[in-house]
Amino acid sequence: MIKIPGLLPKSYAMKSTSTANIAEKVARILVDVGCVIFRPKQPFKFDSGILSPVYVDNRLLISVPRQRKLVIKYLISKIKTIGSFDVIAGTATAGIPHAAWIADNLNLPMVYVRSGPKNHGKGNQVEGRIIRGQKVLVVEDMVSTALSSKRVVEALRRLGAKVTDELAIYTHNLKEADKNFKKMKIKFHVLTDLNNVSQEAAKRGFLKKGQISIIKNWAKDPKGWGKKMGFE
Repeated sequence: MIKIPGLLPKSYAMKSTSTANIAEKVARILVDVGCVIFRPKQPFKFDSGILSPVYVDNRLLISVPRQRKLVIKYLISKIKTIGSFDVIAGTATAGIPHAAWIADNLNLPMVYVRSGPKNHGKGNQVEGRIIRGQKVLVVEDMVSTALSSKRVVEALRRLGAKVTDELAIYTHNLKEADKNFKKMKIKFHVLTDLNNVSQEAAKRGFLKKGQISIIKNWAKDPKGWGKKMGFE
């Protein structure tokens, strides 16, 4: 864990910009900052009711300047390989700060998108200005099933935006997310994933080999995992 907030370990420095290197470096940052917590014996419960042996909270990144700046650099580097965009869209609320830093660095307009329209005022779901035909990149802090991504993409498209890509810091690698992105016709891009953070945690001694298998089995069947493990 980080002993001095904001101090950037030399191990984060990257000589190569390969996808594999970035995935490993970002996984190391997330584990160091405490964004990833593994509890195979005391699983977390998601809003959907699904029980999970892993919980990811990338909101903690906003409190460590050096690490968050490096993650933003990696995100921007990834964007340059994807293409050019007119607007950066952050998902409320966790994706907003990352989208803001990216938009500021690239000198692009930004909007943010709620999970649903407000029930007061103008009833907006998208805050900021979208001009019909603009190409918008959606930025998420993490993706599980991609259902929240679906709501965001649909809201932007209703305003006439062209949305073809989404970028996230982390994903659980769930098949349901792949299916949802395919239905939306969205190309999904991500810095790191469950496999990388699990391997990093194992290197630190936070996970045993048997526990890694438990976590991988959860990713294969997140809805049925709790029952199979005897938690339900």
